[in-house]
Amino acid sequence: MGNWFKHTPHTMLDWIALVAVGAFVWLAVSALPQLALGVGAFLGLLAPFALGLVLAYVLDIPTRFFAKKLFRGRRLPAILLSYVVLFGVLTALVWLVVPQLMQSISRFLGKLDVYSATVTEMLGRLQVQFGWDTANLNNLLNNFGGDLQNTLGKMLGSAGQLVGAAAGAAARAMDVFISMAVSVYLLADKEGLLRGLRLTLRAALPPKAAANVSAVCTMANKTFSGYIGGQLVDALLVGAETFLLMSILRLDYAPLISVLVGVTNIIPVLGPFIGAVPGAVLLLLESPLQALEFVLIVTVVQQVDGNFIAPRILGGATGLSGLGVLFAILVGGDLFGIPGMLIAVPTLAVIVTLARQAVGAGLTARGLDPETGEAPDTQG
Repeated sequence: MGNWFKHTPHTMLDWIALVAVGAFVWLAVSALPQLALGVGAFLGLLAPFALGLVLAYVLDIPTRFFAKKLFRGRRLPAILLSYVVLFGVLTALVWLVVPQLMQSISRFLGKLDVYSATVTEMLGRLQVQFGWDTANLNNLLNNFGGDLQNTLGKMLGSAGQLVGAAAGAAARAMDVFISMAVSVYLLADKEGLLRGLRLTLRAALPPKAAANVSAVCTMANKTFSGYIGGQLVDALLVGAETFLLMSILRLDYAPLISVLVGVTNIIPVLGPFIGAVPGAVLLLLESPLQALEFVLIVTVVQQVDGNFIAPRILGGATGLSGLGVLFAILVGGDLFGIPGMLIAVPTLAVIVTLARQAVGAGLTARGLDPETGEAPDTQG
């Protein structure tokens, strides 16, 4: 093949072959956009299956727990109980949280004019007391309010958009149904699928390499399942604690803000701040005292969660330093958004664990202590 590329065309057949290759390359390059669209469409078809795989992976965590603690290792009743718990949580969200959430959102939208006037008054005081030029901020505020009202009016007044949204919701509901069916199949036939994968791995690789790959997969599964399951449980507890304390103090928008705090708490390190800042700003427009009480609630909840609850739930599942967690969140979020923030931490934990094992093996092969990197006779 290398000699063919160095060959200088002399005959008519050589020139025909060269033109044919050039035409083929040109056609292949020109077809790349269509190929990308086709690949995207194919991946879109596989999206329900990918969602089913993720759902099965998450539900396998409570399934293993229920099978071990309640059903003496039997998976079928454990799977049924896991889905009962899942649908129970979803039903509770629909019947308890969603109506109050919609009420909070409607109340917020109904007070936009009041909030706008409050902010305008605050800007006026700043201009009078400190001499700041707040004209640009006032224009920005007025434009934002007008744009938001126009957008809401279009959304509420367009029947075509509502029909399209209903059709899209129906299509997504079908995708969800397919994903549920896929997850049920994966959970029910988990042992058979794993056995098939192990046999395929042993058939494709030498015994030592197959054992190493299997060990890496086992370690990665332990890291991911422990971390993701712990984060979901911890986020649920944080949201429930925030809602309970806000309800006791009778703070406004308790369902809206507590759901926001709980969902964003899934994101490590940055999640509490991402959820707390919008809630504090919203309550500040309502009442500075409520905003202060909310900040105190978030501080107490995060202190209790960080020092007592999260360590017991996560159990040091990653072993990463704070800097490593922050690096993983920033890179994962930049590449894949919110899902990237969630999976980046256990992914980096697996990479770091493999790197530590490789370094330890290298030091041991050179007769050095894997902990200190020194020769045994030089250790103090």
